[in-house]
Amino acid sequence: MKIIFIILLIINIAYQIGIRLQFTEQNAISAPALVNPEKIILVPAHEDCLVWGNFYEEQIRYAEKVLAELFPDLFYSQEESEDTMMYWLYIPRFPNKEAANREINKLRNLGIVSFRVKDDSKWENAISLGMFYDQKDALKQFREIEKKGITNAKIEDRSVILKKIVIHNPTHRIREQMQKLVEQFDDTQLAQGKCERL
Repeated sequence: MKIIFIILLIINIAYQIGIRLQFTEQNAISAPALVNPEKIILVPAHEDCLVWGNFYEEQIRYAEKVLAELFPDLFYSQEESEDTMMYWLYIPRFPNKEAANREINKLRNLGIVSFRVKDDSKWENAISLGMFYDQKDALKQFREIEKKGITNAKIEDRSVILKKIVIHNPTHRIREQMQKLVEQFDDTQLAQGKCERL
C-alpha cells in the first residue's frame, strides 16, 4: 500500500511540474517582443485646428451640407458651444404639405426668399423665416413682412444650444476656402487654435 501511495505521489508531482513548465513556455512565446523601441515617436496631445461657430440648429445642418459638397473627405467634429436665447420668426405649421407649399408660393411672389420649411415632427410644415440673436432684429423683420401682407407670422423666444464645427489639421487650401465660406454665414466666425488630438 505504501508503494502505491509513493508511486501516485511521484506521478502527481511530475504532473504538476510538467504543467508549470508548459505554462511558462506558452507565456514566453506569447509575450510581445520590443521591436526597435528607439523608433517609437510620441506625438503631441494637441494639433492645429479651425473652429467655426456658433451655429443654431438649422444653420449647422446647412453648413455641414456645404462642407460635404466642398470637401467630401474633410475630417471634422461637432461640439456644443453655449446656450443662448434666440428669437424665432416663423409662420405656424400648416395641416399638410400642400397648404405649406401654397404659403411658400405666396412668400416668393411677395419677394420673400429667405425661409425654410421645417420637417421635424413637432414643427412639420411650419415655415421658418429666421433666427435672431437680438429681439429688435426679429421685430424689424416681422414688421417688414407684415407690410408685405403676411399677417400670420409669429415670434417665439427659444433657448438654443449653439454648436461649432472643429476641423482637425486643416491644409492651407482648406484654410483659404473656409475664410471665403464663413462670409456666407451670418453671425459666424472662424478661429485658428489648438485642439485635442483625436
